[in-house]
This record gives sequence, structure tokens and C-alpha cells, in this order.
Amino acid sequence: EIFTSAGIKNIRRKGVTLTAYLICLLEANCGSHVTVVTPKEPNSRGCQLSVRLDRPVKPVFASMSEAGIVCDMREPDVIRLAPCPLYNTFAEVHAAVDKLAKLL
Repeated sequence: EIFTSAGIKNIRRKGVTLTAYLICLLEANCGSHVTVVTPKEPNSRGCQLSVRLDRPVKPVFASMSEAGIVCDMREPDVIRLAPCPLYNTFAEVHAAVDKLAKLL
């Protein structure tokens, strides 16, 4: 019912925009410390981004999780962020990148 109410096209549009915003913030605030390894082309990805760090992922993941930021990791150096267009906001995406930048 929520998908019907929101509309699949609207959900996809917000997902593409949220993820593009996430990429922009990562590049602007984390610079050379991160590399987005997920395709940047919206038609080649969903909302999830795999981001390679310039350091081991475990301590970064632990700190992000402790801060209430839901993410995933792949050892040795990839953190995965996936803003969900149904309930994540642009402010939450900004807060996640802000936290990540402070950890790097």
C-alpha cells in the first residue's frame, strides 16, 4: 500500500536524487579518503553505494553503528551506505557523511 501511495516513479526519482546527493557529499567532504566503487550512472545502480576507504573498515563501521547510522561493511575496506527513499531524508544523508568525514 505504501508503494502505491508514494508511486514507484516518485520513489525511484527520490532514490536517484538521494544517492546522487550522497555521492556529491562523499566527494566534497571525504575527498581522497574514499572511492565510490558502485557505478555512478543512476541506471546502473540502485540506492546502495559501496565506498572504499583508505583505512580498515571495522573501526569506522563500529563508530557509524554506535552513532545510529545503519550501514554495512565488507572487509577489508568497504562501507556500504543505502539511503532508502521511503524514509531517509537528505538531512540524514548529510549527517551520515558528516560522521564519516569526522572518522576519516
